[in-house]
Amino acid sequence: MPQRPSKFARAITASFVVGGVVVAVLAVAAAVHDPTSDAAWVAIPLGVLLVVWGVAFARMSADDSPDDDETENEAPSPAPLTRLSWVIALLLGYVAARMVGRPVDSSLVAVGSVLALWLVSRAVDRWVRRREARDGDVGPATD
Repeated sequence: MPQRPSKFARAITASFVVGGVVVAVLAVAAAVHDPTSDAAWVAIPLGVLLVVWGVAFARMSADDSPDDDETENEAPSPAPLTRLSWVIALLLGYVAARMVGRPVDSSLVAVGSVLALWLVSRAVDRWVRRREARDGDVGPATD
């Protein structure tokens, strides 16, 4: 029998679900009021993804209880939650930049820069892991 999530986990879940609903409703209202507002149209999927993040977090924290070695009851991987977090951060960055009055091109450059830095970080991490595996985790040279 799965253990109930903690009060803290339920508070996080409720915050993201309620926040996502509020963001989506306000974004739909803004898009209806001004259909040319790209920030409003981008905020709609942002609100939906906040709700999805909250539900994914709830599923992850509910499955966090110890099991009796059954493979069918394994806890879900945090990787989808990480991917959702990145998409939410990118959408939020775009919406925030547009809401303070920045033009679309500078908003896209800001989002692209964050994405590029993340990709470079992953590439360097992968390169370091391959080098450590090849060198046998020798450590820094002391010549």
